[in-house]
Amino acid sequence: MNGSPSPNFLVHMRARDLLLTLDDSPELSLGQRIVNALHRAILEGRLTPGTALPGSRVLADRLGVHRQTVVSALQDLEAQGWLVTLPNRGTFVAEELPSQAKRSRVAEPTQGSTSVGFDLPSLLQPVSTHPSGALLLADGAADPRLAPAVELSRGYQRAMLRHGSKLLQDRDPLGTPLLRETLAAWISERHGIRVEPERILITRGSRGALNLVAHSLFRPNDLAAVENPGNRGAWDIFQRDARLGLRPVPIDQEGMDPIALEELLTRERIRLLFLMARRQFPTGASLSRKRGAAILSLAQKYRLAVVEDDYDGEFTYTDQRPEPLLAQDTTGQVLHIGSLSRLLAPGLRLGYMVFPAALSPILARVRRNLDEHGDPVLEWALADLIRDGELARHLRKTRKIYMSRRDHLVALLRDRLGDHLDVDVPEGGMGLWIHVRPGIDPDAWIRSARAHGLVLNSPSHFFLGTPEPAFRMGFAQANEGELQDAVERLARALTAIQGS
Repeated sequence: MNGSPSPNFLVHMRARDLLLTLDDSPELSLGQRIVNALHRAILEGRLTPGTALPGSRVLADRLGVHRQTVVSALQDLEAQGWLVTLPNRGTFVAEELPSQAKRSRVAEPTQGSTSVGFDLPSLLQPVSTHPSGALLLADGAADPRLAPAVELSRGYQRAMLRHGSKLLQDRDPLGTPLLRETLAAWISERHGIRVEPERILITRGSRGALNLVAHSLFRPNDLAAVENPGNRGAWDIFQRDARLGLRPVPIDQEGMDPIALEELLTRERIRLLFLMARRQFPTGASLSRKRGAAILSLAQKYRLAVVEDDYDGEFTYTDQRPEPLLAQDTTGQVLHIGSLSRLLAPGLRLGYMVFPAALSPILARVRRNLDEHGDPVLEWALADLIRDGELARHLRKTRKIYMSRRDHLVALLRDRLGDHLDVDVPEGGMGLWIHVRPGIDPDAWIRSARAHGLVLNSPSHFFLGTPEPAFRMGFAQANEGELQDAVERLARALTAIQGS
């Protein structure tokens, strides 16, 4: 790498030319459009291996965007293997590109070729890959190695043998009745509230529930209040897919601040409030009962729909288990989203939503029109799992394991990196909220960690507006050996940026 922009870059990829190649798709963020434009230039050979890119400040200035937007785009491409950053030298197109890029530049059309003979929309281009052997701890997730696979497979087989002809027919748009009945009893028993099966809809995970809510109950340009820091996955659904405007509301150790929420509600017409009451993402804070009551009072006063995502609230490591906001709702404000995938294994992609009864025909009609039905056989098998008590046993077992992993990771971080970070120890959940101490660039640290095979998200991923120096690190999906390996990689990553 020669350390200076090649003529190829200067001729073809000046910043103003890059701007002209950006996608105009309104569903994509500006950062994603920059990622796609650079990625496309590499695939097409306009940016060749070894080419030096201008600095992020220069690109941001010439594109007229915030520098952090450019930095995040470059980080994404670096994590995918398209770019490399060399200390004190700059950012370059990687000498060794991912195999797909090599094929796209050298492959010749042949009879029977498996390549695509036409241009694909940029949205379909690969933009998110991780190096082999990387530890993916950017979020907390259930460990699929602990899932009751044998019991689930037996339930699936029973469902097919006994009820296959019925389950494989056209189905109820709200989901398999047996699972809805079973979940209604489960929720009622665990939270001391009455929930009827008619108020439950089975979804393709929590994202499926958020998509359904956003598209059926709100219109483009409606405003949604969200926790800050918060869940960017939900933000993307609201903002990119449903075209809702987002307004941040600060949180602290007791969850969302109702005073700040009320100030927002007096200024703007907010239609939707999205929060995580039992275990806030990413911080792990629990909404206090007093604040929950205040928020519900505001929701009633301002006719506000409250979407509660019970992200990982079932995993509590103390004797006091926080209750969902649904348990305090007496006026039909709350739509409660739960996830069986987070309890068992991410690959199941199965969740549910509890909603006011009057919404049943609306949600059923929208769900039918979307043709987004789930797997009725799997739903029946999971109902069996719950009725047999297997899910409760699984939760008791995994709570102990996840609590041990939480404590192990906290001890490792404090012992190895205690001079450089502070850890909030959550009373539940699947991830830690970690604060970076002054003197360290958290973005550079996260980039270096990715280069060392540990995938985490930078602070800007969690904040609307100026980010604080903090990031999330999952622990539930990794055993103690993997967690020790992760901390060592994080330590080596810090040494690398300090040495540079």
